[in-house]
Amino acid sequence: MARPKLYEEKRIPTAVRIPESLHRELQSAAEERDVSVNFLILRAIKRHLEQLSPVDEVREDRPA
Repeated sequence: MARPKLYEEKRIPTAVRIPESLHRELQSAAEERDVSVNFLILRAIKRHLEQLSPVDEVREDRPA
């Protein structure tokens, strides 16, 4: 029996197309760490978003 899913907020399913080789890497990394592919993807997205430059800085760097 699976454990109940407890989340702080509603989850929204989405589809993303990724290269087959990257999917294999994700699956291998998840298996090695005994976590789900979904967990790794969510963590990677969160980290990436936290490291993004503020929008104002990005716009200032663009040529007009």
